[in-house]
Amino acid sequence: MQRIALSNLHLDDVGEGTMRNATETVPAARLARRPFGHTGLEVTPLALAAFAVRGAGPRGRRLTPDDVERAFHEYGINTFLFHWSMRAMVAGLRRLLASGHRHELVLIAEAGIHTAWGIRRAWRRHARALGVDVIDVFLLGWVRSRWSVAGRSWPALRALRDAGAVRVIGFSSHDRPLAAALAQELDLDALMVRYNAAHRGAESEVFGRLGARRPAIIAYTATRWGMLLQPLPAAGFPVGMTGGECYRFALSHPAVDLVLCAARHPDELRDDVAAARRGPLSTERLEEVRRFGDAVHAAARGGRRWMFQ
Repeated sequence: MQRIALSNLHLDDVGEGTMRNATETVPAARLARRPFGHTGLEVTPLALAAFAVRGAGPRGRRLTPDDVERAFHEYGINTFLFHWSMRAMVAGLRRLLASGHRHELVLIAEAGIHTAWGIRRAWRRHARALGVDVIDVFLLGWVRSRWSVAGRSWPALRALRDAGAVRVIGFSSHDRPLAAALAQELDLDALMVRYNAAHRGAESEVFGRLGARRPAIIAYTATRWGMLLQPLPAAGFPVGMTGGECYRFALSHPAVDLVLCAARHPDELRDDVAAARRGPLSTERLEEVRRFGDAVHAAARGGRRWMFQ
């Protein structure tokens, strides 16, 4: 089957401000907020993440505290995944909190140690870093087995929610069957899963199994650690996707409430926001990026691996 080069279809999206090589970029405006599942929280479709892990493009300056403030004031981003050790993110959020914006922010953090002690300790470190009493969304990070929620671990999360120290509890996982099974068994409010053009198994293995009363869904690794941003000429794709297209792809699925955005510098953040405001990708573009995603996945399976497939 003859493949249509991504570069050709990029020309169809010139007005969307997402082309990497375009001479002009559509100015970004504030993102609208949307319900975060049934939690009662209002989030923006992009959540600015503390860790920038894109694997493509030149290295340059990182986001500063000023950029975190700008994300809120200029682009309307109210949802942030932070870690107590990420100084720029913490400093920017502390400025927003000091300016009286706590009621508008949705703060997301994760516990990496899946024990009751580790969960409580992670909550304290994150809350202390920002000087807050409540973390809006608190997740068990990278759940790989049922052991993570066994014993006193999940009760410890529930206890934090019952005490009002967190509003929403859940977990993140790369294991789709496990994530779907636990989501149906546990009283969780949110689920964070990998979903991108190269990894679409969540559509049938997770989203399709949760039913109407599904937890709020956070999509992450939207760029597949940068591999979707790189060309794949051997497979007929001389141009990769843009970051904005990667986010729009994830947000095109109705089950996805928000996607993590790991912008590395202000220009990327501006372009990502401008792209997200365009809404879902067109039907034609969705089909093309699915084919590109399949090619990226196949290339990785052939030996070009990057962390997880």
